[in-house]
Amino acid sequence: MKKLSLIAAALLLAALGVSAQQASSVTLPKGIQAVRVPAPGGAILSFRPRGTTVVELRGTERMPNAAVTLKVESRPGFVEIDINRGEIKNLEPASRFGRDFLTYVLWVVSVDGEAMNIGEITFEGGQPISINVTTTFQTFWMMVTAEPDFAVNDPSPVVVLVSRGQEHLDTAIKAHPVRGEYIYYTNYTDYDASPAGELPANVPSELLQARKAVELASESGLLAHPTAEGEEPLPDELRVRETLQLARDFLARAEKSFQSEGASQEAIQFSRTAAQIAENARALALGAVGGIYVRQLDRELEKLRAQYRQCQEELARLREAMARQGDRYSQLEAALDAERRRTKDLESQLLALRERITMLEAERDACLKENARLRQERDQICAELRRQLSSLGQLQQQGGNLVLTLASDILFDFDKYDLRPAARENLARLTVVRQLLFAEAAVRYEGHTDLVGEEAYNQWLSEQRALAVYRYFLEDRLARTPDEAARSQLQDQWKQVDELLKMTYAQVRRAPEKRQELLAPLGDTVIGKGMREPVAPEKGPNEKNRRVTLSFPEAQTGDVTALCPAPASEP
Repeated sequence: MKKLSLIAAALLLAALGVSAQQASSVTLPKGIQAVRVPAPGGAILSFRPRGTTVVELRGTERMPNAAVTLKVESRPGFVEIDINRGEIKNLEPASRFGRDFLTYVLWVVSVDGEAMNIGEITFEGGQPISINVTTTFQTFWMMVTAEPDFAVNDPSPVVVLVSRGQEHLDTAIKAHPVRGEYIYYTNYTDYDASPAGELPANVPSELLQARKAVELASESGLLAHPTAEGEEPLPDELRVRETLQLARDFLARAEKSFQSEGASQEAIQFSRTAAQIAENARALALGAVGGIYVRQLDRELEKLRAQYRQCQEELARLREAMARQGDRYSQLEAALDAERRRTKDLESQLLALRERITMLEAERDACLKENARLRQERDQICAELRRQLSSLGQLQQQGGNLVLTLASDILFDFDKYDLRPAARENLARLTVVRQLLFAEAAVRYEGHTDLVGEEAYNQWLSEQRALAVYRYFLEDRLARTPDEAARSQLQDQWKQVDELLKMTYAQVRRAPEKRQELLAPLGDTVIGKGMREPVAPEKGPNEKNRRVTLSFPEAQTGDVTALCPAPASEP
């Protein structure tokens, strides 16, 4: 009997030793890293309100002959940055820096090292194309980096151009220099710098960027590893994987369009949408690893504690059996000596197990802190999405709603309700941000006009402008909706809105009842304010009054994704 107990204890200890050796470990992400940029002659610049000045960017040691000259104009609420054609010199294709680099991105960097992606520098016919962009930052320095795609959330460490101070420039208005170091923070430092080879000539840059964005997102954080067998995936992991799948779906549509129609506008649109969503999935994937790691450690710790209790119980049974066999001590002395040696080994292993438990508890505490930091990074990503929303116009809180007034100077021409091309580009960016922040929220569209003409005509014109923006979002939803029943319903709404947009003012005057009959099903989704609520009070044409506002019921309904929860209501 005693011999069987000793054998059982030895087997138990052997199994426990194997379990401790095979304890799994989780690799934490590197997190945000600081990048310092050598910039002789550089200066962080604070731009004066309502003034235009000139800033130069010079090539780093990676591309010393490159140069950019741009104009910076400070306006109420934002700063406009303009690079005229021909002012980008000696900028070679980004693929020279490795297979992961396909384009260039212009960044503004705040005093505390926060970098904001404000636009892509593209090429046409081998020559870079100038851009005109805006930022809400007032004090910053600028840089150009090589990137895998236009939509990256954080800059790469490959800096090819940095801004300089203005001491040597002959410009009427100069910005105020601010003392500080050229430093920025990024999550993205692991790029493949191996030679890229020659890029395919017939494939548009947008499609190449979308492929690369999906590839990098698939290899980031938890997206690079499947959920452990037998364990339920975390809710955040499911949502991030759904975001990546959405990017893959848009990439598939882009590939299909390219195969059938070549480098069409549709193929380019789907490619840019795929890249934007894939970059968001990559950023969010890096913020979910910590929680999974803590859960894994908790499960492993509980297993080790159960094994420890089992060893204690077995040891107690062995000692009890030895006490009951006291009258046979002389006969079993040799066996007891062996038992003492086994007990000593057991106590040594138990001591090692206690040390292992202490180490795991310390690792768990460290992981809890890391998880808190990653949640903070997620909040920063969500704040960045809201900042991107703010960059598309004037964002205000009105009651329980967020109200976005689209930039009026790019929406409509005077006495027109057709969207300008620049307005369509901004609305395309807005559809991506809205999909992440307000997935199912009911949006209200309000149109406004100049203080010119009769009231009835301006009422019709303001309704047409609100309907034009509403139709753009209906078309976007049609492109993203696979369900046939939902598509049929959206198609009916689109036809109704399209019929309203085709009604001239003369037709409305002849048959006002038909107009009201078509508007009635829309309720308060589309509203025309005419010239009743002007921003600029003076009479006559004024593009500030020629606008459309979008009202998102964020705090009221909470119709946002779980990745970026709605902010708590203020008292």
